[in-house]
Amino acid sequence: MKNINRRKLYYFSLKNLITLFLIFSIIISSIIFYIQKNYFINIFNETIIKFSKNYGYNLINIDINGTKKIEKESIEKILNQYLYSSIFLLPLDEISNKIKNNNWVNSVKVKTNYKDTIYVDIIEYKILGLYKFNNKLFLFDSNGKIIDQVVNQADIKKKFILFKGQSSNLNAKNIINILENLNFQKKFNISYIEFIKNRRWDVILNENIKLMLSEDDPKKSLKNFLKIVKSLSEIEINNIKYIDLRIMDKAIITYKND
Repeated sequence: MKNINRRKLYYFSLKNLITLFLIFSIIISSIIFYIQKNYFINIFNETIIKFSKNYGYNLINIDINGTKKIEKESIEKILNQYLYSSIFLLPLDEISNKIKNNNWVNSVKVKTNYKDTIYVDIIEYKILGLYKFNNKLFLFDSNGKIIDQVVNQADIKKKFILFKGQSSNLNAKNIINILENLNFQKKFNISYIEFIKNRRWDVILNENIKLMLSEDDPKKSLKNFLKIVKSLSEIEINNIKYIDLRIMDKAIITYKND
């Protein structure tokens, strides 16, 4: 009985020793690999570079698509530093992040043909309107994101509606949708739109007529205005100072001479 127990103990101890040895070997190997990983990586990269050079797998061609507001030269400047590098070692994520630093870039896809060409497909932000803040003009998109500051104001003002008031850029999409639905801009020229106390809109026409819209239903306010002007002469319209359309069942017209 004692001999059997000794054998079991011996077997158990030997098994533990083997297990410990294997664990210790794995740990030592991992440490050695960790210490020498840069060496192995360099060897691997050098092998890939030699292979690419010998068989023509280096970056030679750059194909950029989707740029309208962005100057292609700015994207090419990022990519040119990788010319003649191995097509397999291009840091595509790094390149993508560098391109995204451009304010106009909404999204970008970077890929290669695994031979000699890199493809960059860019989707730019689409301008929704102009936002005036601290006497400066900024372009913003449908989500209210500020894209860029306006340099040439004369040209851009003709293309987009100007918004004033805190957070007006963040809420502009709703009022623009209403205006488009009513074909409002085909009938009247808008000077600017102002967001009042984060609650409601004033629409100022080029004739300096202020339309004070309802907080709850700005679309109905504009519909009421379109009905009202049908019964007014051009002289009367030009003499209007503002129309209070905040109350749904009536409109209060104030004239410039009042």
